[in-house]
Amino acid sequence: MNEEREAQRRAHVAFVKRRLGSEWGKTTLRKQLEAGFRSLLRENVGKLFDAAALDRLVESFTADPWLSQSTRPILRTAILLEMARLREEPNKLAAYVSPEAVALMNELLARPGLLPGKFVNKLLGHTAFEQIARDVLDDALREFSEKVDPFRAEWGLPSLMKRGGTFSLGLSAMAKGIDSMRDELQKRVEPERKRFLQAFARRALDTVAENVVKRSDEPQFIAVRTELFAWLLEQPVSELVATQAPAVTELLEKFGHAVAQHNTSDAGAKRRRRAQLDLLLHAHEKQPLEVALAVYGAKLEPDFDAIVEVAWPLVLLLLETPAVDAFIDELVGGFYDEPA
Repeated sequence: MNEEREAQRRAHVAFVKRRLGSEWGKTTLRKQLEAGFRSLLRENVGKLFDAAALDRLVESFTADPWLSQSTRPILRTAILLEMARLREEPNKLAAYVSPEAVALMNELLARPGLLPGKFVNKLLGHTAFEQIARDVLDDALREFSEKVDPFRAEWGLPSLMKRGGTFSLGLSAMAKGIDSMRDELQKRVEPERKRFLQAFARRALDTVAENVVKRSDEPQFIAVRTELFAWLLEQPVSELVATQAPAVTELLEKFGHAVAQHNTSDAGAKRRRRAQLDLLLHAHEKQPLEVALAVYGAKLEPDFDAIVEVAWPLVLLLLETPAVDAFIDELVGGFYDEPA
């Protein structure tokens, strides 16, 4: 290549780089970005997407190493920072919930069949609740028996003895014998009460579960749900998340990652995902992308100005990298490298 042609080559490459990094380049990027996007929306789905290629792309962003090395660290950091902020948040929960959202939640809470019967039965059927029921009923029976015990209740023997008179003297003489008889009776009643509660607590919980499920759609039960929701809205956020210590947040994040990792690596989940992609693409392959999106009520309207403002500093940096510099040199200067 002669010197004149080499000089032209260098000048042309430098000109292209200046143009790409100028205001013209930024304006052109904005214009072509939108024009290209509009053109894609008018193309048929079948021409734009291949099921196998799309499945590989989804797989690359939902499985390891991307899931563990990219998605998880970013989400984990965001969760920990947000939970730390919320633990110091003085506002009530209502500050984060619009009136429209409150109305929708109240409508949801009033829906019939909202409470799953199997869950209620499983919860109240646990031995932990049965033990609580036995203890509560045992205390109730003990307190009731003490209040109706004629030897202890205020309306019984103690009251008569306080009145004085001949009759009270006779009762005083019998008091020791009565105390002995009462203690013996108590010893005999105690195991019987325990045996009774052993079976009755289970029946009582079954009855509670049955009534909760059966009456869950009645007005008073709907009122319980809506009033509880209203109460939650009035609580400071810091109090609601106070129990979510950093260690708890860490465990929840690990749990979420383990679930995601399992489901994205499961062979059955992969087959279902591919089947869904095949179904969607087959249903809309002859439709323009914007028509296919409209079927589901979706409409894509990106803010291209915002996209370019974010992307432009990155473009300028890329134009200064050796790799992009070499690409432009080869693309533009390659013309001058060809035989005349």
